[in-house]
Amino acid sequence: MYWISELHRKLVENNVKQVFFLSREGQPLKKMFDSYCTHSGQHIQSRYLEVSRRATLLPSLQSLEKEKFTTLFRQYRSMSLFEFLSSIGLEEFRTELVVLLGISVKELEQRHEDFPESKLFQNLIENSKFKQIFDEQRTLRRSVFWRYLSSLAEDDVPEELVVVDVGWKGTIQDNLYALLCNEAASTVKRVTGYYIGLVAEGAAGPMNTKHGLLFSTNNGRSPRYHIFNENRALFEIVLAADHGSAASYAIDNDGTATAVHDEFHEKEMLENLVFPVQRHIFEHFNRMLSAPPPSLNQVAKTHARLVFQPTRNEVYWFSSVFHVENFGVFERSFFTSMSSKPSISARLKFLFTVLRRNGRGLLGFWPWKKLDERVGRPIANLYGLIRYLQK
Repeated sequence: MYWISELHRKLVENNVKQVFFLSREGQPLKKMFDSYCTHSGQHIQSRYLEVSRRATLLPSLQSLEKEKFTTLFRQYRSMSLFEFLSSIGLEEFRTELVVLLGISVKELEQRHEDFPESKLFQNLIENSKFKQIFDEQRTLRRSVFWRYLSSLAEDDVPEELVVVDVGWKGTIQDNLYALLCNEAASTVKRVTGYYIGLVAEGAAGPMNTKHGLLFSTNNGRSPRYHIFNENRALFEIVLAADHGSAASYAIDNDGTATAVHDEFHEKEMLENLVFPVQRHIFEHFNRMLSAPPPSLNQVAKTHARLVFQPTRNEVYWFSSVFHVENFGVFERSFFTSMSSKPSISARLKFLFTVLRRNGRGLLGFWPWKKLDERVGRPIANLYGLIRYLQK
């Protein structure tokens, strides 16, 4: 409620008439936003734009001679050729490329520790047939995406495309900016993003601005940053959509451009564990519409209880869900709890390792939970208190 009210206030202040909620987390956010608009009496046209890092990457890229794949390689270095092709949406050409490169299927799927520096990657980008495929598909998919966006906006795509998403780096926004603002057929001159939270600016710039309305690192960390940043995976899981991720775009038989979905791997888990929680959130949200929005401090206090003092049922619920990665590396992320308690020596060893390395890469999706399992509740609670008191 706090975030939706802030989003609505910002959009009204900036005279935004049309806003695009990005899939998939944007689906439940849009539903709450539309309810808020109806109750407030200040309507803003909201649209649901089906996108993903994977679907928007290839049409956003430059020609192969100029392209460095920064958006992909800044986050993922260890990958296979198949994962690279899948990330840029060219996995359908894998059989042809295997023959052209003279490699086996096993080599196609073998991960390289530093793929962009591998000989296989160099051979790929120097291959004339791959260059042809890359440029043809890049141009085609840029054109199809523009038709999809134009149709969604009822041929009224604004000069400033305002997007809303869950956040973290705003990579999809960067792709949209590169795709639309450098395209001759596009009328878009600027992209502005509003997010739950931002932990990095990505490729933000004067014409590609980003705003984290709940927490942000823009101009330093925002108030209560450490509370809201504690378990970002929780936002992604709870804000699930009822469809698979957008993989690409295609033209239907009737000439309409639509999003093509990946297989919906999470469907059963979401129906059993997440959508019941969503329905509870929607009901509670609608009840709160008649009351003034809560303050940031109220929200922070409530969220701190959830991430630093969760109930046994809340921890069990989080341990039962999973997240599917459809970009870079194609894996499921599980949040399961440890099956047995570690020994005292193992606990001390883990704690010393965390302190020596400053926790980097060791505490996972939910640091409090990891400390609780690997070291013990007193240390986890001490960590939570420190984080709560940090500005």
